[in-house]
Amino acid sequence: MSLRQITVLVDQGAASGLRARAAADLAKRHGARLTGVFLTSEYVRQYMAAESLAALPPDVVQQVLTGHEAAVIKIADEARAQFEDACGQSGVAHDWRLVSGDSPQPFLAVARRSDLTIVPRHAKACLSEHGLSAAQVALASGGPVLITPDEDYAPPMGRRVLVAWDGGREAARALNDAWPILEQAESVHVLTVSPDGGAEPDGLLAALLEGHGIKAQMITDPSQDESAVDVIERQIAEQGADLLVMGLYGRPRLQELILGGVSRAMVAAGPVPIFASH
Repeated sequence: MSLRQITVLVDQGAASGLRARAAADLAKRHGARLTGVFLTSEYVRQYMAAESLAALPPDVVQQVLTGHEAAVIKIADEARAQFEDACGQSGVAHDWRLVSGDSPQPFLAVARRSDLTIVPRHAKACLSEHGLSAAQVALASGGPVLITPDEDYAPPMGRRVLVAWDGGREAARALNDAWPILEQAESVHVLTVSPDGGAEPDGLLAALLEGHGIKAQMITDPSQDESAVDVIERQIAEQGADLLVMGLYGRPRLQELILGGVSRAMVAAGPVPIFASH
């Protein structure tokens, strides 16, 4: 796999410019084309919109609709300027798309046509209550997603990578999707959390990494006093990682919601960007 088409969600938030810079830096390193996507909205698709317009004269209704559209376009133009500035500084080929954010499907359609999609934890359509979460994109896009923290993240990312490995299908999928990132990384650490001390260094996994030209350090963390989430966050700090690679939702999401889970916790509050696959 190679990264030739990267999509980044750009919005009106203060951190959007940092996300665009990080995406442009990644696209430059991989020789990829970068598409910036901005989520628009229509006033009539908002909650209680019909009721709010019902008693108004037709000319006033048209003014409301036109005013909303103009405001969305103005904010989109400001976001585009940030995006194009980041692309210009990195010198990457790029394009810009306005996509309806009043339902998840239009953005998911774009994500399904990308090698990698970069999103914040939660995204909202402009001047709308509608939006989508990074977990939605990861579960429905069919490809890897790079999730940026709430305060977002400036480049570089992917220089020092921590891989969370539990031997499951989702972890294997994330590892395979992440080869382009791992092959360019300056250092790779592979973490297995084993409170019972039963896990041994995985020779087959190390051999697979070496076959890709990656000399990874294998870590088995035997801590019995910390949750898996705490261990991952501690190892991120100890290794100076700027990116976490992990699989998402290795058990049904209902169980994740009821019992809690590593996926949900890391997506909600992980300290560094997460390269995730399902």
